[in-house]
Amino acid sequence: MLGEWLDPIERGLDALGGWMVEADFGLGLLLVVGVSMSLSHVFALLANRLTTRQILWRLSLDALMLAVAFLLTSSIDMVLLRLYGSNPVHPSAFVDGIATCLLPACFYLAVAAPYIGETIGLVIWVMMHLNVITFVHVRFGLSWDQSVILCTPGYVLAVVLVGLLFRQSWQRSYAMLASELGVP
Repeated sequence: MLGEWLDPIERGLDALGGWMVEADFGLGLLLVVGVSMSLSHVFALLANRLTTRQILWRLSLDALMLAVAFLLTSSIDMVLLRLYGSNPVHPSAFVDGIATCLLPACFYLAVAAPYIGETIGLVIWVMMHLNVITFVHVRFGLSWDQSVILCTPGYVLAVVLVGLLFRQSWQRSYAMLASELGVP
């Protein structure tokens, strides 16, 4: 009974994985994801009354740092696949596929929405992880459990790196605003 219910879901995920294997967005999408994620902080930067130049500088720096964080975590996934997977892959082909998996993060700007922003962020992170698992499953012909095990360390590192970067950025922004308001 449960197998009949899961078969259409598995076929849909396999079709999604096939599309991700064929799509060729390249490294540029990593930068677009970084920009989208950094734009979620634009309201805090505006609240600090920063100039347009300062805002653009911080957004650019955050976008580059986020792109590097995702490139690093993709490298971890690639190394784990090379060590434990069955088929070797060229790094550029792997990063192109992983960049496609991060497509939901292009909507990370919605995380700045009041009240539901954290829920939107959680859904985006879950979708990205599911996309990476699906891509690895389809591209390398691994079982679902192997795909989950091989992709989770990179995902955890991405969550930690982005959390640390955002925490540092938010703390800096709030400290600047508090100093302007005279709050100790």
